[in-house]
Amino acid sequence: MGERRPKAKRTRQAVHLELSTNEVESSSRFAFECISIESKIMDDKFNEEDTRQYFDLIQNGNSDAPVELRALNFKDRTGNTFSGYFNDPEKFIEAVRIASKFSGGIYMPINVLNPALIARRSNRATEYAKLTTADCDIIRRQFIPIDLDPIRSSGVSSTDEQHEAALNKARTIHKWIIKEKWPEPIFCDSGNGAHLLLPVDLPNNEESTVFLQNMLYGLHEKFSDDVIGVDTSVHNAARIMRVAGTMNCKGDNHPKYPHRMAKILSVPKKKETQK
Repeated sequence: MGERRPKAKRTRQAVHLELSTNEVESSSRFAFECISIESKIMDDKFNEEDTRQYFDLIQNGNSDAPVELRALNFKDRTGNTFSGYFNDPEKFIEAVRIASKFSGGIYMPINVLNPALIARRSNRATEYAKLTTADCDIIRRQFIPIDLDPIRSSGVSSTDEQHEAALNKARTIHKWIIKEKWPEPIFCDSGNGAHLLLPVDLPNNEESTVFLQNMLYGLHEKFSDDVIGVDTSVHNAARIMRVAGTMNCKGDNHPKYPHRMAKILSVPKKKETQK
């Protein structure tokens, strides 16, 4: 029989090293799990495909015209506007991804911006932005916004029933627009209600503003009821609308009044505008 060797003693340093290694592995595994959870949370708050399509629809093939990203109450700070100007879709997407983490109100103007605005914050967004798009910064009107929201208390999300009623009202107006031989609008779920973007090609002047005021008032008279209203205040040239693919977060995320994502529901089959 061979000689039995005494069992090696584990030194204090070896035990300490083993414990440290286990702690590092455990910490790394925990960090990876946290990143995975955070990524899932982010995916729940942001849909890149819809946001990218919305960017393309608003930029409308005009690479010289920037779009503005505007996130309100960024990091839950009242008055903190996270804003920037973009003609690079990848940098816009990345900025929206960041905004989605810290804001439940992410918007962009829907009309054609003065190309010079890109120099304010070129393909980047900053907090506490002092300058955002004004009516005088719009060079053409390309959409008439038809905004449909449930009539409810301010600062809360709509119920599922109210939300569906707004979508149904938008479908009714959409059919009426087609019947009246107007261009087919972009149809969006805003999260709490719905909006239609009716393509036009109009100058930014007083005549166009009066035309929109009259049209929106006419739609209000024809389609508004005790449950859903057509917003008559969205006639200004620099009007912002919620970015598709981002969350609409008003008030707490209550089971009866849930936060929802804004989505693109349909786009025109072919490009046409009303002049």
